[in-house]
Amino acid sequence: MGRWTVPVVVLLVLLALGVGYWGSTHYSARRNLEVTIANRYQSSFYSLVDNVEKLEVGLAKTLIANGMPENVRHLSTIWQEAMTAQANLSQLPLGQDTLMTTSKFLTQAGDYAYMLMRNHTLGKPLTAKDRDQLRNLRQQATLLSQNLHEVQAAAAQGRLRWVEIEREAEKKLPEGTKSIAKESFIKINDGIEKFPTLIYDGPFSDHVEDKQPKGLTGSNLDEDKARDRALAFLPGPLKEGTMLQKHSDIKGKIPGYTFVVRPQGARGIEATIDVSRKGGHILSMINYRDIKEARLELEEAGAKATAFLASKGFKNMVPTYATRSDNMAVIPFAPEINDVIIYPDLIKVNVALDNGEIVGYEALGYIMSHHTRKIVKPKVSEEEARAAVSPELHITSTRLAIIPRENTQEALCYEFKGLDKSDEPYVVYVDAATGEEINILKIIVNDEGTTTI
Repeated sequence: MGRWTVPVVVLLVLLALGVGYWGSTHYSARRNLEVTIANRYQSSFYSLVDNVEKLEVGLAKTLIANGMPENVRHLSTIWQEAMTAQANLSQLPLGQDTLMTTSKFLTQAGDYAYMLMRNHTLGKPLTAKDRDQLRNLRQQATLLSQNLHEVQAAAAQGRLRWVEIEREAEKKLPEGTKSIAKESFIKINDGIEKFPTLIYDGPFSDHVEDKQPKGLTGSNLDEDKARDRALAFLPGPLKEGTMLQKHSDIKGKIPGYTFVVRPQGARGIEATIDVSRKGGHILSMINYRDIKEARLELEEAGAKATAFLASKGFKNMVPTYATRSDNMAVIPFAPEINDVIIYPDLIKVNVALDNGEIVGYEALGYIMSHHTRKIVKPKVSEEEARAAVSPELHITSTRLAIIPRENTQEALCYEFKGLDKSDEPYVVYVDAATGEEINILKIIVNDEGTTTI
């Protein structure tokens, strides 16, 4: 027996050292992952604070500005900051119920600013009602900013850890555990809900919220079948070395499931994907990976996004305009049927400009509006419609398009693209049934891409 004592002791020591080394490296890897997750959440949160501050300043300047050209610049800031704030808000580890009212406010603030910009391009100044609505929006933005700064202070003092909030959102903390961030956002939601409803001629106005999703077809799916739909939709890189888990149920107008993509054998979230219960339609997908230095042009990103949509069954989608944001291309697509582009049925695809990977997908517009349309023959000819366009605009292209109108209506129009005498691009829409000019958009082209107002 004695001759085995030393080898056994040595073996046990080596085993203990191995276990200790494994535990140490495993803890270190887990700790590094937690730091990475925390830094990602903190970056999104600080960007959100900055977005809301700029949005509040833009609203304040809009109320003071005396002149439509100057006001368009401030309204553009509101619109852009509201969109970016929503993107940053969606990346925080907070449940959808907690975020719903805040997200709705940001959506409406951006959409309302966009509508006022459009009115200014038609020569319509702010009305007394517009100013009242803007004052309400500014008060809500101020409230939101104050509460965000409370969360920021808690993080600076070490009273808030984003990894713990993620666990709480996944219901992995003990019952009754309080989250400073979650309580603050609930406080924000309660405060915002006390403000008057926002009524205006836009798709996100409170008076059209009863609109039902026209593209929600098929039978109800259970969690397992919805997971299969989500897994089939995920881009290839998100399927390698990962697992798909249900995170939460989606309530509201489009009930469904939220799934998270996790690294095998580790905590953290690489991506989220939302699937509708009815029909198993993919509502959105976000990949949270860091995007390196841009190497692709917007045209190359557009080709990647077009191929991705085609692989998912969307064969006749054409890109409208593309913008660049943080080394990522944001490209809205609309279907084209019989040479008519259907703008209400938008799908937005985000492409990483470092390698062309699809890192974002959002199809809420498509799900809300898509249905089989009977595209009627125009009652006025193209020549008659051209007569409604100002001679100041040199028309460079014409096509038919269906565009959204107020109160959820749609109109078949001639879309005239052209340049004014200063070579600034515009798009004019003329109703194909009446020959009436019903909308004008100014095309903004800069280093970040192309947008319209």
